[in-house]
Amino acid sequence: MRKYLLATDGSEGSRRAAYFLLDLVREASGFEVTVIQVVNVKKEIYNYPLLTNIPEIEKFVQEQAGEIVDETAVIFENEGIQVNKLVLDGDPGHEIAEYARQENVNQIIMGSRGLGNIKGLVLGSVSQKVIHLASNPVTLVK
Repeated sequence: MRKYLLATDGSEGSRRAAYFLLDLVREASGFEVTVIQVVNVKKEIYNYPLLTNIPEIEKFVQEQAGEIVDETAVIFENEGIQVNKLVLDGDPGHEIAEYARQENVNQIIMGSRGLGNIKGLVLGSVSQKVIHLASNPVTLVK
């Protein structure tokens, strides 16, 4: 069985990557698709005022990530394709590469640039890190 890992962050690039993968698997059989979103909750906390309740922020960030994964999964579910959904906390590049290694993923698919703070990079920092760390094939979709 071929295993595909689709990394998403809710960006337009991630959406294009989802449709790219959908085209790959639409007529195929014997595959598994996992949609993953990795958020660095500790980093996200700094985007909120100091007096904000930290557990509430953590919960909110995790819920937002879950919504992004759900929205991406619908692209496949509307075509009758079952999807595994996963939200992890940590460094996105590291966690994506590590999950792919542990689960023996055949191919990682992701947008070439996401919603990071520095929009001008040719490749997003997460994409670069995944390419550097992953032992699995990585497909970047423009």
